[in-house]
Amino acid sequence: MRFIYTIFTLLLIISHLTNGQSISPQVIGAAGNYFTAGGSSLSFTIGESITTTLTNSNYKITQGFQQPSYTTTNVTEVELPAYDLSIYPNPATNTITILNNGNSFSNNTQLFLIDLLGKKLIEQPLNSKQTLIDLQLLAAGNYFIVIEENGRNSFTHKLTKVK
Repeated sequence: MRFIYTIFTLLLIISHLTNGQSISPQVIGAAGNYFTAGGSSLSFTIGESITTTLTNSNYKITQGFQQPSYTTTNVTEVELPAYDLSIYPNPATNTITILNNGNSFSNNTQLFLIDLLGKKLIEQPLNSKQTLIDLQLLAAGNYFIVIEENGRNSFTHKLTKVK
């Protein structure tokens, strides 16, 4: 009986040791750098969670984990056409008016009325200073007015239809 308990205990210990996992420390930091001068080095990362390791014999200081390499992402700002539009009334019951107070639309400008599921309910060219859209056949709810110029989404506005 003692032999069985001993073997069971050994199997349990071996099982525990073989199922262990190792996680290498990594961090996503906002910035950082690495400097070397004469046999000493200094590296830092900004924007990481802090852990502390202090040793006195060889002057080792650790605060956080260092990334082995840096990855940068470049984000460019998308230039959309500047519209000076008035869309009223909102919320609306029967019709809405879209008034263009700025530059005129190009010949390839389309107006879409889209429901929350993405279905295009109304599609019409938009090339005048004032456009009326009839909403009487639509159910009460939220919709989006989308203006596309040359096939690209240029403007989106939320519209609420009541009654």
